[in-house]
Amino acid sequence: MAENTSKHTILWVDDEIQLLRPHIMFLEQKGYDVKTATNGVDALEIIKHEYIAAALLDEMMDGLDGLAVLEKIRELRPGMPVVMITKNEEESLMEDAIGKEISDYLTKPINPSQVLLSLKKNLDSADISREVRAKEFMAFYQQISMEIFNGVKSLKRWTYIHDRIAYWQIEFSKNTQYDLEHFLNELQGTANKEFQRLVTDNYVDWVHQAPDIPLSPQVLDKYVAPLLKKNKKTLFVLVDCLRYDHWLAVAPLFYNQFDIVLQSHLSILPTATPYSRNAIFAGMYPDAINVKYPDLYTNPDSEESMNRYEANLVTDYLKKAGLYLKNGHSFHKISDSKFGDNLANRFSDIKNNDFIVLVANFVDILAHKRSVSEVLQELVPDESGYRNVVKNWMEGSYLRRIIEAAGEADFEIVITSDHGSLRVNKGAVVKADRDSTNSVRYKTGRNLVVSGKSAVYVKDTAPYRLPKTHLIGTYIFAKDDYFFLYPNNIKKYEKQYPGTFQHGGISMDEMLLPVAHMSPKR
Repeated sequence: MAENTSKHTILWVDDEIQLLRPHIMFLEQKGYDVKTATNGVDALEIIKHEYIAAALLDEMMDGLDGLAVLEKIRELRPGMPVVMITKNEEESLMEDAIGKEISDYLTKPINPSQVLLSLKKNLDSADISREVRAKEFMAFYQQISMEIFNGVKSLKRWTYIHDRIAYWQIEFSKNTQYDLEHFLNELQGTANKEFQRLVTDNYVDWVHQAPDIPLSPQVLDKYVAPLLKKNKKTLFVLVDCLRYDHWLAVAPLFYNQFDIVLQSHLSILPTATPYSRNAIFAGMYPDAINVKYPDLYTNPDSEESMNRYEANLVTDYLKKAGLYLKNGHSFHKISDSKFGDNLANRFSDIKNNDFIVLVANFVDILAHKRSVSEVLQELVPDESGYRNVVKNWMEGSYLRRIIEAAGEADFEIVITSDHGSLRVNKGAVVKADRDSTNSVRYKTGRNLVVSGKSAVYVKDTAPYRLPKTHLIGTYIFAKDDYFFLYPNNIKKYEKQYPGTFQHGGISMDEMLLPVAHMSPKR
C-alpha cells in the first residue's frame, strides 16, 4: 500500500454524502482525491485496505456513530488525522471527541473553506510553515548581509544579529528539511569576521568609555543594583560558559512562571573566568582588581586560585555601590550536583537574604570534559548537541529548582554568563617561555610569538585594563576558530582539539552574552 505523494487522498464519511457533492467538488479542484462512504463499516474497510491521509467523519450516522468509528480508526491508524463534523454543540460531546484525540471539530452548517482550512492545518501545515519560514529566513539573510557589508558599529545591533543567528540555528536543528543551513553558516562566518574586526579596532576605546551595551564590569551596575535600590529581593545567577543560543534553548522552561526580558552584555578580554567573572563581581576591570588583590594573578595557569576572592569581590562591590542590605547577602558556588541539590533542598534557609549570588559551573565543565572524553564527544557532536545537553540538564537540575523556589519567594532573578565558547578547528603555533599559560584560546606570558593572522597580540596591557605581573607581560587572544599549539606535542593537540568548545578569544559566541531579567508572574 504505497502512499500517494502527488495529492492527498481523504475519506468523507456521511450518511447523506450526496448532499455534500458541491463540497467534494471544491476539494477536488484544490487537488484532493476524495473517497466517500455512507456508513462506518464501509469507511473502516476502506481505511483497512487503502492509504487514506485524513478522514472527515459525521458524528450522527446509522449503525456505528462517529465516536465509535473514531475509536476503531484509532486502533487501525493511530496517527491519521480525523475531523469530526456534527450538528451537536454539546460540550460533553466535544470533550469525548477530544479525549479520543480528534484532530479538529467542525459544527454544521459547514462551508467548503472551513473544511479546506482544517485539512491544510492537519495535512499541510508543516510544509506551509516550512515554506513561510524559509522566506522569512532568506529575507533576514539578505537584510543582515547588506547591513554587515555596509558596516555595523553598534554593539546593541550586533547583539540582535547574534540573537537572530542563534534563533535560526535552533529552528534549523528542529527541522532538517529546510536545507538552508549553508546560508546560515556563511552568514555566521561573515558576521563573526566583521565582529572580530570591530572588536580589534575599538576594544581599547570601549574599556575606557562603555559602548551601547555594558561590559563585564558594568553588569551589576546596570542589571542588579537598580533592583536592590528598589528593595527588591534579587537572585543573581551566573552560569559559567552559558552561550546565547543555550539561553534561547532553556528559556521556554521558565515561561509559565516568569515574565522574561532578555538583554545582553559584552565579555571583556580574555573571555575567561579569571578575568570576565572577577570583573562582573568586582564591578572593576582586572587591572584595578589586581591593585586591590595583588596576589590574585600570581599563578596565571590556575583558574581556581585566580577566582578565590569572588565572594570578597561581591561584598566589596556592595560597599562601593552604597548597597547596605538590611537582610544581608549570600554567595554560593556550585561545582557539582550534590552541592547543588543540597542548596536547592535548603533554599528556605537563605531566602530571607536580600541578595543571593549563585555560580553554576556545569556548562563550563561539560565543555572542558568533552575535550578529553570520547563519550561526551558523541553526546555533544556539535552546537546543536551542546544546546540539547544544556537544555536537558537545566530541565531536571538543581538550578531550575532554585530559580523556581526563588520565584515563589518573590525574588527578581537575573541570569547571565561570564563568557561563552566557540567550536575551534584550526591550530596556530605559539612560541612561548615555560611560564606561559596552557589555555587554548588565549595565553599570557613574557615572550609570546604568534602569527597576526590567528591572534591579537597585546604587549602594552594598560590600554586593555589588564594586569601585568612578573609572569604576565603579554597576552594573545585567538581570532576566527583558531586554537593555540606549542611547537612540542603539535601532533597530539592537532588531533585532540579540533571540534572542541573553547573560550578566551574573540568571537560573537564568546563575547556577546545573554542577560535575562525574570520577574515572577504575580
